[in-house]
Amino acid sequence: MQDQILTVEQLGALIHKSPASIRSDASRKPEALPPICRLPGNKRLLWRREDVLAWVARFVQRTPSSGITTSTLLLNVSKKRGRPRKTAAREVTL
Repeated sequence: MQDQILTVEQLGALIHKSPASIRSDASRKPEALPPICRLPGNKRLLWRREDVLAWVARFVQRTPSSGITTSTLLLNVSKKRGRPRKTAAREVTL
């Protein structure tokens, strides 16, 4: 079976990223993408489907045996963003 070669648009559809983000990541932070397939005499960004699927599989998180998912744990720990209100600061000091 031949390896299927993916373009920027196809990779974007597969990993839910815009083509512009993929092009940017390829030059600025290539570790945020699957390994790029460089063909001789070609400057296009290409990926082998099997490399992309293996890369995605590395980031699958298993759920703990207690029944609480990782996303639930992250939601419970998240903090409010930004500066606290002045009224909240006064309540703490009183």
